[in-house]
Amino acid sequence: MEEEKNKFLSSQTIFRTLAFLVLINIIFLDVFLFKDKKIEIIEKTVPVPAISNSCPVSCLSEISNATKGAAFSIKPPPSLTPAPVIKTTSQVQTPIASSVKEFFVPFGAGSNSSDDWQDISGLRATLDPANYGSIKTVIFEATIRIPTGNEIAYVRLYNATDKHPVWFSDVSQEGGTPQLLTSKPIMLDSGNKTYQVQMKTSLKYPAYLDQSRLHIITN
Repeated sequence: MEEEKNKFLSSQTIFRTLAFLVLINIIFLDVFLFKDKKIEIIEKTVPVPAISNSCPVSCLSEISNATKGAAFSIKPPPSLTPAPVIKTTSQVQTPIASSVKEFFVPFGAGSNSSDDWQDISGLRATLDPANYGSIKTVIFEATIRIPTGNEIAYVRLYNATDKHPVWFSDVSQEGGTPQLLTSKPIMLDSGNKTYQVQMKTSLKYPAYLDQSRLHIITN
């Protein structure tokens, strides 16, 4: 009987010990495992003060006054109006119509070996200065070639109608290199006249006139 009683007491002790360990375990789990969740729940339940997006009336009044003051203090930029351009008399250019014209009256080519003035056959032209309007200058032009190169050859224009040379129309060349010769400005007689080309040489060797013409420039 005593033995059964001891067994009973021993089983109760074991049961109590197990119950105590289970309780300790529950407390451990409750404290350490659910600690963070409890804190999170507490944090979520803490009310956060609402921040109002609206500005008080006094604030709006201050902003309005500051904006008006800034608007009045800013002056608009002056209008960029281009300054009028005043042209002086020297800058104003008046177009000038050019009426200058050039005319060439060809006579032709020939040769001569006389030591006195002689007409070159076929080298003549008939013209009236009035047909060219206002004449500025008239020049007689000729190209002479001397094969021997050891004499002087002369060429001039002759008024066959009035029987006199055209004054200042004489040109001459010495040597064998061909050259374009130009006379001084000459005067043509008024009216319809026939002009003849004449030549002469200093030593009677042949001299050649490669071309001859009148160069007329009008205003």
